[in-house]
Amino acid sequence: MLLYCITAVVFAALLFSLWRDNRSLWNPALLVIFLFFAYLALASFFYQSGYEEAHMIMVLGILLVPLVVFLGGIFLIVNGFILLKKEGVSKANLLSPAMGAVILFFFIMMAFRAVESSNEWFYMNPVINIVFTFLFYSYLIFGFAFVGFLLYSMVYLIIPKKRHYDFIIIHGAGLLNGERVTPLLKRRIDKAVEAYKRSLNPNIKLIASGGQGGDEKISEAQAILNYLLEETNVPREAILLEEQSTTTYENLLFSKRIGESLVENPRFLFVTNDYHVFRTSTYARRIGMQGDGLGCSTASYYIPSAFIREYVALCVKMKWMFAAFYLLYVIFIVITYHGVLW
Repeated sequence: MLLYCITAVVFAALLFSLWRDNRSLWNPALLVIFLFFAYLALASFFYQSGYEEAHMIMVLGILLVPLVVFLGGIFLIVNGFILLKKEGVSKANLLSPAMGAVILFFFIMMAFRAVESSNEWFYMNPVINIVFTFLFYSYLIFGFAFVGFLLYSMVYLIIPKKRHYDFIIIHGAGLLNGERVTPLLKRRIDKAVEAYKRSLNPNIKLIASGGQGGDEKISEAQAILNYLLEETNVPREAILLEEQSTTTYENLLFSKRIGESLVENPRFLFVTNDYHVFRTSTYARRIGMQGDGLGCSTASYYIPSAFIREYVALCVKMKWMFAAFYLLYVIFIVITYHGVLW
């Protein structure tokens, strides 16, 4: 009964958080916690109701988690080599194989720990135990955060969008030969035009957002404008330019200023790639922007590395939360090994 109550409370908290703001960073955490307790509650229900086969399937599902994670590590390494072959070597493109290697290292560490369990000195050495628990704890909290981010990013994409916005922001990206939109940026523009045509607001405007990089002949906003005028039937008077931004945060901030200078309490729809939508939405929430995110498709081989990059960026943004978790770990170690090491 307690398990069902906890599940219901967490579910209610998740619904309240979604209702309050579907861009909150509490949502990924609450989603994972709810799914965990819901799974346990369902397994308990099957057991108590006498559905032994269903209960065993649920138990088997839990036991298969390590295998799924292990295979996921192999997949990331293979995907990383495919990405490097197609896109070339860069720090961002190395994230996928690096994450895969980190996952496999965890299993190597666990296997080594199991093999050495008969070695009393190794198994009982407090320093080694502290290092091992530190690594295990790190994998646990960062793994929990990654699963939450991944699942909620997918949920956020399918949350129904409103049909009435005042402005649609098209996030810029690097240009081809310094002056033409790339296939990635083209997909963003096409998605924004779809939303523009479906809008219920006859006065809606597109904001082409993006400054000029050091290797670019024109601003990304100007390149977006050129594409819109050449390839679509969106009228010039419905397009605004924001040519100063150099980051995602600035895309939103400067576009918000433009919108607020024209409309009181405007609502925005910002269009970017699907993997980038949730993190962008957290920036929108941070600056007090009213609106939603809309994602466009991305090449399948690029998605794993892109999601990992977004996850790393969110971890940096939430560094104080992780610092708090490690403070709890330090307190635990101090209490546990008091009188042993000090």
